[in-house]
Amino acid sequence: MRKAGDVRAANEAAVLTTVLAAGPLSRGDIGRETALSIPTVSRVVTRLTGLRLLREAPDPRRAGGVGRPSLLVEVDDDVLAACGVHVGVTTTTIALATLRGRLLAATRFPTPGGPAPKALERIGTAVRAFLSDWPGRRVAGLGFATGGRVDDETGTVDHDRLGWREAPVRTALTRETGLPVRLEGHVSAMATAELLFGTAHHSESLLYFYARQVVGIAVAVHGRPHRGPHGSGSIAHLGVGGPVPCSCGRTGCLEATVAEETVVARAVREGIIVEPSIGRLHEEAAAGHAGAIRLLRARAHALGRAVGILRDVLDPARVVLGGQAVTGAPDFLPDLLAGFAATTTLPGTDLVEVTRFGADVQAMAACSALLAQLYADPAALI
Repeated sequence: MRKAGDVRAANEAAVLTTVLAAGPLSRGDIGRETALSIPTVSRVVTRLTGLRLLREAPDPRRAGGVGRPSLLVEVDDDVLAACGVHVGVTTTTIALATLRGRLLAATRFPTPGGPAPKALERIGTAVRAFLSDWPGRRVAGLGFATGGRVDDETGTVDHDRLGWREAPVRTALTRETGLPVRLEGHVSAMATAELLFGTAHHSESLLYFYARQVVGIAVAVHGRPHRGPHGSGSIAHLGVGGPVPCSCGRTGCLEATVAEETVVARAVREGIIVEPSIGRLHEEAAAGHAGAIRLLRARAHALGRAVGILRDVLDPARVVLGGQAVTGAPDFLPDLLAGFAATTTLPGTDLVEVTRFGADVQAMAACSALLAQLYADPAALI
């Protein structure tokens, strides 16, 4: 038997997510979408309005009409906001987003090195400084997204490339910021951003594919990301062919083939660029350097082959691509799509799209880690 608190939380989540997806809506519209009674909808709307999660707005269809205009309900994004921290291998991003997924601000700086406690202290100090510029915003909490093994239950992170072992992320950042902290694997958080604020919330199933310094995927069914016992699984050693050696002892593993550091290191060895910079490699390609174009086309084609393999295994209704290996290389998207089309054996190749968040994907992912919790149980977080 469900407890009264569980029912209330479920009703609040149903109303809030429905208004986010389709609002502004009347109470009758909400009742039809959620199968809740009008009295229940009215109680929930009153409660969420008091928490500044919803607000009422006049129906524009009745503007200038006779009689009292009907009232619609929409998400209130004027007061509450979510802060997010994305910790990458080289870059850390701090961001602030509204309840409707509008990015208000973001700042980026080199990821602090050294022991995890000291690095987290520096990140917490940066969060406080960042939020001091937004005194008019009430921050609901802090979302934290990164790679490696992220455990929201214990609030800890293991990240091999950062040298973190059971890093006490929640304890450290709560102490530094005074905010509740929600942890999420970064690719899963990116998929969550698409489900909340992108076009994917209409899809029965989603494959989110990410590539930059690392590669990763997240799978969602009926609007909920799948989380296995080890997170979202790993595609680092997915075989895409090719001669590039991997640390596992094999060749042709996906991450070793397409990672930024691998591609730019090869470009330096071949004399295409002097400094190991992916931006410089793209500049050379834009200037018509045949070697730069060849490397970036090969990278895009390998990414496309990987997406094709995964699509055939999972058969999702929609595929979303993210990460700067995609968003930072629009000229080579046709090569990626060609690699996908040449690999997939299932009918239909028009289900692939690029994330709408572009270079802000890490920022939105971190904020969405917190916003997902808010939409799942609004009153508990506020």
